Amino acid sequence: MVPQKIKKAQQALDSDYSEFSATDPFNPQNHVEGQISFSRDKRYGALLIRKINGEPADQPLIFGTPKIAYPFGLGHNYRFPSAEWIHRFRKYDGTNIFMYRYKSNGREYITFKVRLFPFLRGRYIIMWKHILRKYQQITELFKMNPDATGFSFELYGSDNPHMIQYKDVQLDIVLLFGLSGTHGQIVLNAEIEAGDIPKAEQLGTVETDYVWHYEQEQRILDRQLSFIGLNQNQAPVFGGEEGSIWYLKLKDTCEIRMYKCKPHRIEQVHWEQTQTELSVSVIWAAILKAFENWEAPEFDELIAILNEDYPIHQIAASTGRIEQMFNIAKNEADTRKKIWELMVQHELDGKTDPAAVFYKIANHFDEDKRFVYKAIKNVQKIMQIEGE
Repeated sequence: MVPQKIKKAQQALDSDYSEFSATDPFNPQNHVEGQISFSRDKRYGALLIRKINGEPADQPLIFGTPKIAYPFGLGHNYRFPSAEWIHRFRKYDGTNIFMYRYKSNGREYITFKVRLFPFLRGRYIIMWKHILRKYQQITELFKMNPDATGFSFELYGSDNPHMIQYKDVQLDIVLLFGLSGTHGQIVLNAEIEAGDIPKAEQLGTVETDYVWHYEQEQRILDRQLSFIGLNQNQAPVFGGEEGSIWYLKLKDTCEIRMYKCKPHRIEQVHWEQTQTELSVSVIWAAILKAFENWEAPEFDELIAILNEDYPIHQIAASTGRIEQMFNIAKNEADTRKKIWELMVQHELDGKTDPAAVFYKIANHFDEDKRFVYKAIKNVQKIMQIEGE
């Protein structure tokens, strides 16, 4: 069964797009159908809307946040193109959320997506609604920047945990960049009117000696990085900075390309794999991406995400570890969902004492009681965010 799922995932990724049919949670009167691009270029995650509420829709291709590359290949051979300028911005470790708009019956709708699905789902809807209440100007960005076609944000903080731990930020966003034009031209956040919306921090420019500056920045990032420990899936958690994004303006063109610069220890999580198996860190990062893009991801969808960066023979050799970690993640998600439903049923909420919640619903679970208690506290965090 597993080899068949791997083959199915590889076939999906090798195709240029995937079909979707979903209701827009921020405009629930609209059911949208179309295609989302899997192309490994600037069209990655781009949407082509075909129908809205069953009626044909004449929409241009909607670009989103592209996949960001390293400026080198597997042999660590640098491939910086000749640049007119390079601007560096701080990189944040969270979930990418892209704001875009579409039209139906002469009316314009604004909504939000993750990279490989046209809308937000599950807890990301709750977290993003909290952000919309916090920064009410977000949907006004199109009015403040009428030439923009979309805006890219990072949702980060301790309530949305990834590899970098943010002790002083519970849940927040930064505006990364905007897009304009019919070809998804990148617009630096420094050129965007954003009101009170925080922007990714600009770190400086690079004019010459790209490789020297890149490696110097990595050394600085490594000195700032501290190992905190392992999470429940034995993946490392760090304190410090995840790195930076280099926005490179190609000479004699209008094109801006993005490259990521990470500390060596985090970069090695991505690149330094054995010839046979993928590391726990790589698999866990892919699982996080899968749950960001699908509310209840399937195994083949996780494989498709891994296959974006790793060869299929390496993934096939790691299927035992991948399945084990994926099943743990699915069980955690299923447990949180069941806890939420039981709490609503018993009229409990995020402010109820966790011990009281545990006493009321623990008998519904066969799992280790410490695991259930921790899951209750995680559910209550999201409930508190929803209620703020």
